[in-house]
Amino acid sequence: MRKLLMDIAARRKETRAIKSAQRGGPAGFQFLYEKYRTYVFSICLRMTRDPSLSEDLTQDIFLHVWRKIASYKGESLFRTWLYRVAVNMVLLHFRRHKAVNVSLDNEVLPATELKLAESVPQPDLDEHIALRRVLGQLSPRYRHVLMLHDLHGYRHEDISHLLGITSGASRSQLHKARVKLRIALGPRTADGRPTVELKEVA
Repeated sequence: MRKLLMDIAARRKETRAIKSAQRGGPAGFQFLYEKYRTYVFSICLRMTRDPSLSEDLTQDIFLHVWRKIASYKGESLFRTWLYRVAVNMVLLHFRRHKAVNVSLDNEVLPATELKLAESVPQPDLDEHIALRRVLGQLSPRYRHVLMLHDLHGYRHEDISHLLGITSGASRSQLHKARVKLRIALGPRTADGRPTVELKEVA
């Protein structure tokens, strides 16, 4: 009970800080910065593997948050909204600098697995194992398109700008990634493995 009350109090404090920041209050924004700075830095570091760049990106992200926080409508947790802003900003950085080695894997695999598993009726252990296995076997570009579209709701036009591909390529890669997922959750052999062996697409 005590923990529940503490959680409620913390959420109310965060809500007040958000409303204050949306009115231009520096104290409210400072509260959010102190609470989530390490979280945002960890997202940047997992994606860039560069501490110095991650620190710079963290500052840029919070500057963007300061300018755009009025657009947060409370339809999701603030942490979720902030995560999407952070990932978007890092992808835009790599897009501008023509970099292709961005890593979304550590962030996306657990979250994508949970989200996609929700659509599987009465999933059993074999299905979860197969789902994790196929996500790990997807090529990075397929996995990134799948994450951006199905997990975060980006349109193909947005994905084309973020990843430097055409909208048609985004649609094609998403389709192929979904086919592989359906295969992974399809018929299995006697030992529980998918009947079709999955290969990474180059």
